[in-house]
Amino acid sequence: MENSISIGMERIQRLIDQDSFVEINSSYRLPNSVFGYQDVSIEGEGVVTGFGTIGGKKVCIAAQSVDRLGASFSIGQARKILEIMENAEKSGVPMIFLWDSEGARAQEGPNAVHAYSMVMKKMAELSGVIPILSVVLGKLMGSAAFMTSLSDFTLMTKKGSELGLKSDKVVRVAFSLPDDVDVNDADNNAEEGTCHIVCEDEEDAFAQLKRLLKCIPSNNLEDTYILENDDSIYRKTTGGDLFELVKNSADGEVFFELQKGYGWNLHIGFVSYGGLVAGVIMNEPGKPISKHDAKKAARFIYFLDAYHIPIISFVDNDGSDLSHNQSSLKAMSKMIYAYGEATAPMISIIAGRAIGDGYTAMSNKANGADIVYAFKDARIGAMDEDLGSLILFDGRNDKQEEYAKAFLSTETAAQQGLIDKVIDPSDLRFEIIKALDIVINKRVDTHSKKHGILPL
Repeated sequence: MENSISIGMERIQRLIDQDSFVEINSSYRLPNSVFGYQDVSIEGEGVVTGFGTIGGKKVCIAAQSVDRLGASFSIGQARKILEIMENAEKSGVPMIFLWDSEGARAQEGPNAVHAYSMVMKKMAELSGVIPILSVVLGKLMGSAAFMTSLSDFTLMTKKGSELGLKSDKVVRVAFSLPDDVDVNDADNNAEEGTCHIVCEDEEDAFAQLKRLLKCIPSNNLEDTYILENDDSIYRKTTGGDLFELVKNSADGEVFFELQKGYGWNLHIGFVSYGGLVAGVIMNEPGKPISKHDAKKAARFIYFLDAYHIPIISFVDNDGSDLSHNQSSLKAMSKMIYAYGEATAPMISIIAGRAIGDGYTAMSNKANGADIVYAFKDARIGAMDEDLGSLILFDGRNDKQEEYAKAFLSTETAAQQGLIDKVIDPSDLRFEIIKALDIVINKRVDTHSKKHGILPL
């Protein structure tokens, strides 16, 4: 069996550009067992590591081979993975993991879990330096599951993949769940926010991974990422709702959405404008910002800012989610912190309601937006029409329209310097491209400090 091609190598060959893969440490083997017990090891240590190109883009890759001792995680496997991660670090290229393992190599005792920590420490060090992408193609359970949360993006297949700290069986027994409940499958992980893209099968996973690689730079020092584009800057934008409007304003009318199953009242994803890749944070109009929405946005903002990818926010919400008052407070503080700390180019479009905490939590001029646009009928202010009119007009409940015109209008916000320009939705594409052209070379000198303190 050791002479036949492993599952890890077979998967790499299907993913990597033809004839581009160079394997390293192919014969590496490290016997390591508790004293007095038989050593258990295998040539290659159950993982294939090396480098190559995907769509012409240089990457480093580690693919577990579950057909080699169950790809059991060991000190030997960890050392192979660490070496390829160091190659990715020195070369400034993305690190890709294809995960599929039966778990830790029990014969190594404490060293088996120590091996996990070795890799996780390195993942933390490389965060924000090079993109780290994880694809779960089989089991990734126990301590190994932390590898995905330490990655920038995680993809899972609907069939065959499992991700969690405890097995389905253990969770079912602990919570008296029916036997047909799958807590570690791709759909459930998507709902919990631990999976960014749910894929139909391995081929779809590889296709989505290739698509994702086109949206991100190779490292944090790489120049602004530009895609080939022949879509006219002057094309008018059409759309019945905000999501459609944003999608249609982008190059080729393409919006690559992430984490669709988590935080349903807020959308995140990649677009390009005039060939320039940007990240989008967009409210679901008329919906409150939930704790899941805020966490989802904050995490994405951190990634975009780390690689100086422009952040474009579309604001139209119903404020914070009252059903989770204190937890919404904590989560929305994370989003506010992420916006406030970011130094990447930022553009905000107020497309609808931005009132009270629904304004302060999202991107605005005070927390770092370089340019702010608004649609004519947008509403911006401290409180809504009903409450505001009662307070300012001695309890009268027939003054909502007068209050809205004086205290919530885009005209008032523009006069107070909160909006740079009121734009027509049909001109959205043109205005964003022109704004990006101005702010793309933004540079900010920050305070000298080790790091800030994230609200938790």
